[in-house]
Amino acid sequence: MLQKNYYKYFSYFLITLSVSSYFIGFIYEENSAGGGAVDYIHVWSNLQTFLNNSIVDGIHLTTSYDTEVYMSARPPLLYLVHKLFNPFVGSEIIFKRSVFAMSLMVPVLFYISLKQKFKKEENVLLVLISSIIFLSPYFRTSSYWALEENFGLIALLLSFLFLNIFLNNSNDVWKNYYQLFLTIFFSSICVYFDQKLVIIPLICFSQILLSNKPVKLKFFSIFLYFIFSLPFIYLITIWGGIIPHRDALGRSVGNKLFIHHLGYVLTIIAFYLLPLLLLKGENFFLSLKKFFNQKKNFYLISLFFVYLIYLLFFYQYEKQIIMGKGFVHKTALLFFKDILYQKIFIYISFFFSWIIILVYLDGVLKNKLIFLYFFLLSIVVSPLLQEYFDPLIIIMAFTFLDSKFFLNYKKLIFIYFYLSILLISSNIYYYNL
Repeated sequence: MLQKNYYKYFSYFLITLSVSSYFIGFIYEENSAGGGAVDYIHVWSNLQTFLNNSIVDGIHLTTSYDTEVYMSARPPLLYLVHKLFNPFVGSEIIFKRSVFAMSLMVPVLFYISLKQKFKKEENVLLVLISSIIFLSPYFRTSSYWALEENFGLIALLLSFLFLNIFLNNSNDVWKNYYQLFLTIFFSSICVYFDQKLVIIPLICFSQILLSNKPVKLKFFSIFLYFIFSLPFIYLITIWGGIIPHRDALGRSVGNKLFIHHLGYVLTIIAFYLLPLLLLKGENFFLSLKKFFNQKKNFYLISLFFVYLIYLLFFYQYEKQIIMGKGFVHKTALLFFKDILYQKIFIYISFFFSWIIILVYLDGVLKNKLIFLYFFLLSIVVSPLLQEYFDPLIIIMAFTFLDSKFFLNYKKLIFIYFYLSILLISSNIYYYNL
């Protein structure tokens, strides 16, 4: 009991530390993701395009090849939201402060989601988990530099909350329709904030269809998702694709497959899943033993060696761009000057990352399909950036993924320090760069 109280009070300290560091980082204009200051220039320029034009004209200007008019691969919903609902867009300083304040909705909604999912857990445990979001270099940079990513996370968490309320609701007809509408609305606008979040409406839609709710509600959901998809279909017609044509050419979207990205996305996702394995069972080593005792898992592990053959004979590592690919790639560049040693380190990391993901999935079909989506996403985008998955994977693990976690202070404190290392390392790396 004394030990538990010690961990509990220490958790209060860590929560205070992470929240304080978030505010201090804003004061000192922290740029722990590396691209904050540069990306902000485009965000402010995009915002001016919508402020100085009508909504219809602003949307059409997203097709411009002039980067001073519109420079983003994402849909322009965020700029419409700022134009219509943010009264603080007249000054750059106040605008950045407003986005900083709005970004606080992410950890708050994450906490509410945890409270909804882990009803019997201690409140301090759930606050500690939600405070981990403050350690994300990419969440922090997006908050400080008024970037786009955090608004998609807000919509994601609202989707999760209303989906669960809807699924667990009684047979009150009007409440069902109201909650279903909010679920579909927020899950749909996830895509309008960030295309890669199309996985969220897909999850919500499939869970609605597979629920025991009346058929008329399921038909209503099909109708609403169709209605909410129409604006994006319109964007596709004027862009000629799912992102503006200028960005599609620069990123080779739809023109090329980047098979080598599979390995890098394994390392990025595995980085966030590795500490969460501690929560998957009462005993981490028993979970590992159980995994390796199942013969089918060796067949899944052997798939990596098929991929390794591709890397060895068809992947030209030396000719690839340095940008992106996550922390493992950057670590290899920092510690090894010889290209051969870089490749050995990276390919070994690919292998162990694949095992980490297989152990985490534990044969759950829903989780497999979600990660399959992330794998497929990685081979059609370039460059592949770690910011696409941080803090998304952590949030998904505690919300939409079917993850049975055994929470305790000791394990969560370890996860807190584990993720703190990423924040500290990112700040050191980009400060020196």
